[in-house]
Amino acid sequence: AVRWEELDPDQVASGDGIRSITGGLNYYIHGDAIKLMVNYIHTWSDFREAHPEFGDDQFDEVIGRVQVMF
Repeated sequence: AVRWEELDPDQVASGDGIRSITGGLNYYIHGDAIKLMVNYIHTWSDFREAHPEFGDDQFDEVIGRVQVMF
């Protein structure tokens, strides 16, 4: 699955938006008994690109989760 997110907190002034794209995978083991989930998120910020003193303007995250049904 893929998801696109965009946030522009002040739509009057430009240059402070945040955008993210997420890709995710689910893997099932033993039917629905065990589920492995992994998400990769790439985020970039227009504000931080214009003001590098606040940190990196792009960053990546990898999130994993295991679900066990019993």
